[in-house]
Amino acid sequence: MVADIGGTHARFAYFVGDQGPLQGLEKYRCDRFADLADALRTYMAQHQLLRFTRICLAVAGPVEQSDIRLPNSTWRVNPSMLSRELTIPVEVINDFSAQVLSIDGLGPDQFLWVGDVRPTIVRRYPLAVLGAGTGLGVAALTPDGYILPSEGGHVSFAPANGHQAQLLEQLWQRFPRVSAERLLSGMGLANLYWANCRLAGVQGELSAAEVTAGARAGDPHCLRAVADFSAVMGAVAGDAALTFGALDGVYLSGGILPQMLDILDIKALYRGFTAKGRFQAYCEKIPLAVVLAEEPGLIGCARALSRNSMA
Repeated sequence: MVADIGGTHARFAYFVGDQGPLQGLEKYRCDRFADLADALRTYMAQHQLLRFTRICLAVAGPVEQSDIRLPNSTWRVNPSMLSRELTIPVEVINDFSAQVLSIDGLGPDQFLWVGDVRPTIVRRYPLAVLGAGTGLGVAALTPDGYILPSEGGHVSFAPANGHQAQLLEQLWQRFPRVSAERLLSGMGLANLYWANCRLAGVQGELSAAEVTAGARAGDPHCLRAVADFSAVMGAVAGDAALTFGALDGVYLSGGILPQMLDILDIKALYRGFTAKGRFQAYCEKIPLAVVLAEEPGLIGCARALSRNSMA
């Protein structure tokens, strides 16, 4: 079994053999269940599955502790207790370790390329993956397959221009410290709308879904929020490229971007990615893509299990 546990949704699937296709895909809202074990039992009952030989969980949070607390969920994950309850080995990886492992398992039609640069066939440098959903995830993969997990979504937001500095001033009214995740996530899109409304001298509170719907309808504050989201996503992706030396590509994944491609400001995203002063030429040589594949986290979990079975 493979599972991708986010702050809002938990996704499950299973496969047979080391390279079998994913089957039985289900997506549950986490708040429907008391805990992960409850969701697992529901999934197994729904698909009449008696047991598994192995399971890999991708969770949205640090996985080094024995008792894993998810920053954007009430669920806690204890791999040892879960393994005893299921009587099988349980592997737990960071959700963006799964995302970064998925990249080599995707076909060329599962990427939307931004700019003209494409990755080379033979990898020589790291690649990085960022994704906005309930939170903001960041991870990288070295050419020899070593995963570099991180909590890069929690780095401090760095304004790139006067307007973004004004957004930061507004967001400081809500948060004593403004991380990149406060702008690049579901709550981030809502925060950007709120801040832009305040800058315009009006009051406004909308959810992320309402902001995207408003942008499609032409609401100026929603459009401004989406444009800011695009530019800041590009800037943080460029920072990740510089941090990891990700010359073999930066891939934008997660639950939000694929759902807003029709309103995403691609030009602003690419400008943010490459506008790195003395390192603009460096970033202009890096492939940048939006991941279009459905459930890349589950694909990455399956690849993690396959890698371990061949180790």
